[in-house]
Amino acid sequence: MENNIESENTNKMLKVLDWAYDKSLNGIPGFSDPLVKFAETYMKGNGTLEENINSLIRWQISKTSTSGFLTGLGGLITLPVSIPADISTGIYIHMRMIAAIAHIGGYDINDDRVKSLIYLCLVGEPVKDILKDGGIAIGSKLTVSFLKSISGKTLTKINRMVGFRLATKFGQKGIVNLVKFVPLAGGIVGATVNAVGTNLIGNIAKKTFISIHDNQKSETDSNESEDTGFSEVTNLDLLKFYSYINIIKVDGIIKKEEIEMFESEINHSFLPDTIKLDLISKVYEKEKTEVDYSHFKDKTEDSLELLRNLLKFAKIDNEFHILEKMFIKNVGKQIGFSEEDIEELINSEEANEEKV
Repeated sequence: MENNIESENTNKMLKVLDWAYDKSLNGIPGFSDPLVKFAETYMKGNGTLEENINSLIRWQISKTSTSGFLTGLGGLITLPVSIPADISTGIYIHMRMIAAIAHIGGYDINDDRVKSLIYLCLVGEPVKDILKDGGIAIGSKLTVSFLKSISGKTLTKINRMVGFRLATKFGQKGIVNLVKFVPLAGGIVGATVNAVGTNLIGNIAKKTFISIHDNQKSETDSNESEDTGFSEVTNLDLLKFYSYINIIKVDGIIKKEEIEMFESEINHSFLPDTIKLDLISKVYEKEKTEVDYSHFKDKTEDSLELLRNLLKFAKIDNEFHILEKMFIKNVGKQIGFSEEDIEELINSEEANEEKV
């Protein structure tokens, strides 16, 4: 049972969600088009259905990664309750993205059942799991027939469940977390977290509204891939990131330049979004991240990429701390390089930098 404070917070969040849904569908005068017009821009794209939707998600990522955009939009809107502008605009952008994907998938966005599904996607967790937690069981796949069977009473339950989850994520300090935000230093990696969160929510919406019609096989393949774990290549990528985290922290000071480089590497990786968020949080943990470098033995190309990137991290702030050099030498030895090889690599990289 919700207590009075939780119930009040849930009610406030539901008002914000209803506001965002209305603005998503009808647009904001002078700022955004009605949703159908917006979505159909991507429906007419030259790529496949999935490519067009991915393009839509990328465009929304660019918005949530730009603080100026969020602040500017915040000045154009009037909310039903008082919450920070960046939070309200973030909810609006995510809601509009999900609703557009639902429309592209052939759903009636004016249907209350579809509206509830859109709300569910906002939580940033698989819809099936959220419904299960609320005692609403569905089969292995979400189906149109299931949607038609949802009663008005169940819709109310679903909406309150979403409102409660999002309101809880506001926390005592009023900071909303639509996915899994982590304490960050000076907002340096805030854009990356927003981008990863938007991408995660966009892909949940894609699986919810698109896979059940057009990508059944693709969804099955994806689930099988998740069940069997990472491929060897992805494992190596993850180990590389653990090493980057360790060299960032090895001298006891986390520099802005190092974090910006870490952001760039994450954004260009193919790791799952949940892993990306976990990596970001590990940068600010005190503990060292253990890495089994035996996986790199006999993999010359990956080993060289690892060492070269470690050197870039070490020198990105125009300093090469003795602890960073010792760390790189230790890693090199563990993956099978001789001390002479490592020194030669360091010297050759320095020579290349001087030429540049």
